[in-house]
Amino acid sequence: MSLQLVFLGTGSGKPMPNRNVSSMALFREGKLFLFDCGEATQIQLTRSDLRPGALEAIFLTHFHGDHVNGLPGLIGSLTLNQRSAPLHIVGPRGLKRWFKCLHDLHILRPGFPVRLHEVTQAGGVLEEHDFHFVAHPLEHRVDVWGYALVEDERPGRFDVERARQLDIPSGPLYGQLQRGEPVVLDDGRTVEPSQVLGPARPGLKIAYCTDTIPCNSALELARDADVLVHESTYPAGDEEKAHQRGHSTAGDAARCAHKAGAKRLILTHISQKYLHLDEFLTGAREIFANTDIARDFSTFEIKRQDS
Repeated sequence: MSLQLVFLGTGSGKPMPNRNVSSMALFREGKLFLFDCGEATQIQLTRSDLRPGALEAIFLTHFHGDHVNGLPGLIGSLTLNQRSAPLHIVGPRGLKRWFKCLHDLHILRPGFPVRLHEVTQAGGVLEEHDFHFVAHPLEHRVDVWGYALVEDERPGRFDVERARQLDIPSGPLYGQLQRGEPVVLDDGRTVEPSQVLGPARPGLKIAYCTDTIPCNSALELARDADVLVHESTYPAGDEEKAHQRGHSTAGDAARCAHKAGAKRLILTHISQKYLHLDEFLTGAREIFANTDIARDFSTFEIKRQDS
């Protein structure tokens, strides 16, 4: 079992031929989630192997155009494709007002239910069957939120040999125990899941932080993350300029990953003035070795521990 991150846009400010603006897709077991929806995101989707019909929710960090200008077009195309399933959209305060304005001006008339969720405080924002999403406020020039997908713990590995020693017949009872349910055998004995299951296995945590200067909330969001996706508008060494403009450097992102105990860092949201990215990676890896940089259509497969 694994999860995929597909970067549909990795630049900041404006779309360029080599680098579109912000959008990251997270694909998990048939369900698709988008983080930000910059201009031309729907075009990037058609160029990828992802199916827009699998889209479950879109998480908007803030209302700067390079993060949201692609949303009306994407929703319009989903309507033209005769989507009927509901779509969740999560974003900062003002999301409902913005959506109403687009609707009243006939810019946005979705042909399917749209569930709007305005984020006003840190905590859970969307629940799924065996995972959920949380939000934390970041620090930028406007109201901005970072998000994380957090999977539930999974039951430990099933010990078939131990089950045989306990004379548990194979079949449906094995399945019950693997789901964490006790079973009663024909001889009246009750077998608890703990007798045949190993230690619980942690789920994945994927954190997404952009746009922001270094802050405690980013650290909290990234705490123990399997993957931290963090903005890196400027290379390490340009902290003064970055912070004045409400952004982070590759060095800031690496320090966040290191302090938060993240296992892996992926840099994104690169200023369009930089064509060559070697200095971003070099500066970050001096602080946090397990760093990658995302380019448009980069795909990262994230495997669960002890899968």
